[in-house]
Amino acid sequence: MNEIIRPPKQLDLPRNQFDDLANYETYRSDTPGVIAKRQLHPGTLVPDQEYRSISITDALHPTRFESPRDQHAARDIYTRIALGSANYGLRSDETMFSVLKLGLVADGRRTTYAERHYTTPEEYLAQTQRSIALAAMTAEARLQLLRTDGDPERIRVLSRSVGRHLGNAGLQTLAYDMPGKFNHLHPVDIQIKSKELAIELLSDTRSYAQDIGVVPSVAQLAEPDSPVAVDIRRNAPPAVRRAYEAALAANPEEQLVA
Repeated sequence: MNEIIRPPKQLDLPRNQFDDLANYETYRSDTPGVIAKRQLHPGTLVPDQEYRSISITDALHPTRFESPRDQHAARDIYTRIALGSANYGLRSDETMFSVLKLGLVADGRRTTYAERHYTTPEEYLAQTQRSIALAAMTAEARLQLLRTDGDPERIRVLSRSVGRHLGNAGLQTLAYDMPGKFNHLHPVDIQIKSKELAIELLSDTRSYAQDIGVVPSVAQLAEPDSPVAVDIRRNAPPAVRRAYEAALAANPEEQLVA
């Protein structure tokens, strides 16, 4: 077998990864102001939920928690919903696979004179923050176009971008605790470990989707009765559950007041 020279930097997300599983469907509201807002902008509920939920994800990043148990639980939630959102956003691609970026824990070819770079925890967190910022920016732009009957093709392009940025953030978060721990290894070997985790996440997210009954997604964080939200309240450690509930309360759905 040929030795791997270049560090892996991407994951190929299969287009049909979750095609046999149920998709998330939104819920009706009994609140008059919410009903009025939804009637004013039909067809924007999931994009609106996704945009608000991107802010909620910040509270669920594993670095927000102290104990390993809480960190791992938050990581699992974050990465599964991010990969699910990537699937929703990118399944319109006309290719068998969509490319997502692995977190860059280390870089450098396996050659004699190649320089090696080992990412610090601070640098690594910045990667995720950039991906989330891009996701928020494109999600907001898409929502504005949807509310003003913008160009459908531009909306599709933005939807794919939102999915890709969220997927990238998920893969970066997956290896949140790797920077600084493996600097005794070659960068190629470190990135191989990162890709192995990403491949495992594919099957893990599928199992999670089967458990909760739908393909998970970031958008479900904004709906307190969604399968993802219910699972967090039932099964997440108390610190993670409280962080989620506080972030949800801080990002309510907009209402129209008569």
